[in-house]
Amino acid sequence: MKKLLMGVLMLVSLILLSSCSESNSVYEFVIDDSYDNYIVLGTSADYPPYEWPMKNDGKSTVVGIDIELAKEIAKATKNNLRVINKGFDFLLEDLREGKVDFVLSGMNPTDSRKEIVDFSNIYYYASHAIMIHKDNLNTYNSIIDLNNAKTKIGAQLGSIQQELVDTSFPLSVKQYLQAIPDLIMQLDDKSIDALVIEEPVAKVYSKKYQDLVILDALIGNENDGSAAAVKKGNNELLTIINQVIAELKTSGQLDKIILDAVNLNESSSNSGSFSFLLESHFIVLLLKGLLMTIILAVLSVGLGSVLGFFIALMKLSDKKYLSIPAKWYIDIIRGTPLLVQVLLIYSFIQLPVSIVFGIDLSNFIPGMIALLINSSAYVSEIIRGGILAVDKGQKEAALSLGMTNNQVMKKIILPQAIKNIIPSLGNEFVTMIKETSIFMYLGVAELMYSAQIVKTETYQVKEVYIVVAILYLVLTLSTSKIMSVLEKRLRVHEQK
Repeated sequence: MKKLLMGVLMLVSLILLSSCSESNSVYEFVIDDSYDNYIVLGTSADYPPYEWPMKNDGKSTVVGIDIELAKEIAKATKNNLRVINKGFDFLLEDLREGKVDFVLSGMNPTDSRKEIVDFSNIYYYASHAIMIHKDNLNTYNSIIDLNNAKTKIGAQLGSIQQELVDTSFPLSVKQYLQAIPDLIMQLDDKSIDALVIEEPVAKVYSKKYQDLVILDALIGNENDGSAAAVKKGNNELLTIINQVIAELKTSGQLDKIILDAVNLNESSSNSGSFSFLLESHFIVLLLKGLLMTIILAVLSVGLGSVLGFFIALMKLSDKKYLSIPAKWYIDIIRGTPLLVQVLLIYSFIQLPVSIVFGIDLSNFIPGMIALLINSSAYVSEIIRGGILAVDKGQKEAALSLGMTNNQVMKKIILPQAIKNIIPSLGNEFVTMIKETSIFMYLGVAELMYSAQIVKTETYQVKEVYIVVAILYLVLTLSTSKIMSVLEKRLRVHEQK
């Protein structure tokens, strides 16, 4: 058992060093070698031409209108630039908690958002467009045609387009997702009938997907536009950002930034299904995500087993002040979804941005705590069941021979219980492998997060998901096989 534990620790250490040296959720740009500090930008890099991931000199980076504007803002503040990439609906919360200094993500300064953060002047005006599948051109010719109970309309979760769908299409069925590429995939597959999206973004995707077209009807206010968001009361940074925007507009440099971003995006293509598998860059990206998934699962089950062991002993205790809290803990954790637990812990544990091995610990630690707590509740019941499965007569016989309760637990019950719980622990590990996908929302570069990067860069959404499903399947089947072999070896050893 000691050799097995040492082997696992060495494997985790090797994986940690090899996979975490470069993150796909944190990007750093050195504006000037003389600058010592970084200004931190929060963004959701799935929104071309505003921001999207791209390979440059063999490394992953982010490009787009907002990234170039952020570089100018960093230069004006005499800082280098650090970009934190995560889900769109996390951005303003991170800004309010001080995890990022400002947000640029094609964000519209709505009245509801202005109540919690301050916005700069508009740097880019854009209307909102409606995309449909070309096969539905005869069915949907106008906004009026879309407003009925049989029409399913999509928009990005938490965006101004969601508000437009709610107000403009009250009779339609709504579909709100966090990631734009997922909505595009659904529209391309005809799972939804229409998609409300910002016009420049719609133009990008209509060029990448030949079956998708833009209706000749704009929606919303033509004066809607994108602005930078800062924390309430941060007037100093807000003034600098407004000055940068004004100078870029006056000099014509902002128009050039926009044109360059559009041209750069058009130079990439989504040619051929599964063509991303021919590029080592994307393969390495997915494998690093897979290794991070293994790390998260090993840590959660390993540490969860330690915590779960003590919780199991508490619940088995005859003392109510130990057994009752343990019972409540198990019932609450097992009775609530993991996603809710992750979001609650993330909102309560506010850590400053700290980059170690390319990992943002302000995201990693709350997520890891949530996964540990969740796993400990399930593992505790597995351990308790294993302990109770040992014949009570063995404990009574050992006590009659003069052994203490601690000696009985350590030398008689636990060795047998461990053999009983191995299959169930294996199942818990397999479950945790799949549950780690929740880290995608926090910006931790596990397998699903890496898949988000690949699908946004290659526009091959369905194909990427198929490959990811295969990777998960290989990992879970391999784990099940290893646990089966271990179980057989323990049985043979027991018979000897």
